[in-house]
Amino acid sequence: MHPLIAKLSLDGDPELLHERRGTTFFKVSDTALKITSGLMAGREGEVLAALGADHYRAHGRYGDGTWLTMRWIDGTSLWDALGPAHRGGDTPAMRRAVLTAATGAAEALAELHAGGWTHGDLQPDHVVFEDDAVRIIDLACAQGPVPVPFYVHRGGLAHTTAPETAAAILDTTDHISTTPEADVWSLAASLFWSWTRIPPTNYRDPQGCRTDLLPDIAAGRQHDLEAVRPLPFPDFEGVMEFGLAHEPEQRPSARSLAELLRVVAP
Repeated sequence: MHPLIAKLSLDGDPELLHERRGTTFFKVSDTALKITSGLMAGREGEVLAALGADHYRAHGRYGDGTWLTMRWIDGTSLWDALGPAHRGGDTPAMRRAVLTAATGAAEALAELHAGGWTHGDLQPDHVVFEDDAVRIIDLACAQGPVPVPFYVHRGGLAHTTAPETAAAILDTTDHISTTPEADVWSLAASLFWSWTRIPPTNYRDPQGCRTDLLPDIAAGRQHDLEAVRPLPFPDFEGVMEFGLAHEPEQRPSARSLAELLRVVAP
């Protein structure tokens, strides 16, 4: 058992869920415990506290690293929510479910943006549907109006990195400011990926490392959706492709994306 579990007096049998790249993640009864070798767990705690997130519990330092405790969120990720659509079961119920999930995700992102925050690393597993709530999680990279510990942000997961962010990563070694427009692209990419099971960028070397993938993302080399979609879904496709516009100023806001999805919902 990790010594921090006893130090924090967490009751229950710990379940190790994740341990890589300096991050360790436990589930202990109804508590999620994240431990990082650097500041990121504590930074996420600062963001959650500033947002008044109801699943936040506490955070602090541990040796050279930081920790964060949260109520365990028992929900379904965007990836899993769109699983039936990926398998091609074309029914009115499936189409309603896809549009409902996409609308909820866009509305949750719009709420985050309305508070002056941007996520910076949105991906399918970072949107979770819990009962009637839609939660945007893993906010360690978030930037917003409240001072939180600084780190040099260099983008998130490649597959959901917006083209302008990919270009900035390639062009500079400086800190990259996150934007609502980049978050919208990341959300649309998460919808595309969850539905087709293929990231939106048509990589010349899909097995390449992150650095190899970034030039194709920056250039906007996207898949032909008709070639990779599990079934034709024009209303959903049109809104999703709007969010995947290459130029940031051509994308809708998260709020507008949600409104467009509500319009096309049956």
